[in-house]
Amino acid sequence: MKKYLFMLVAVFAMSTAAFAQKGVTGFGVQGVYDDWNGQFGIGVKLQFGLVDQLRADVATDLFFKKKDISMVDVNGNLHYVVPVASGFNVYPLAGVNLAFFNHDIPTRLGANLGGGIEFFVADNVKLGGEAKYIVSDNGFSRFGANFGVTFLF
Repeated sequence: MKKYLFMLVAVFAMSTAAFAQKGVTGFGVQGVYDDWNGQFGIGVKLQFGLVDQLRADVATDLFFKKKDISMVDVNGNLHYVVPVASGFNVYPLAGVNLAFFNHDIPTRLGANLGGGIEFFVADNVKLGGEAKYIVSDNGFSRFGANFGVTFLF
């Protein structure tokens, strides 16, 4: 009986440690897409583990000029990380978005609603992707997606 209890405790401890987020910080680079103007771009992000399954994510994305319009997005999101399998997580996300433009288009404030997946390729490196709908003021709602790599430290 003690043997089984020990094994159960050991398995629980290993699974909890494998998915713990508290105190983990990450830096990532990503390719991004926005359907408003059909623009692609690049971005950087920082992730901060708040508690075991909740983390904050701050990202800045620069979209390449298209039709003489370029855009910069600044996002702040919260992720609720759900482990699906060893090294594979999914998460819903919610947050805020600020969109800046190079023309006479005013800055837009919006709310992010979406989700993401991540797959660990090493203990401190993960690949991931997100899709989100950005509900914004003045009818400027749009869809965005990204895919990238994040390094944990």
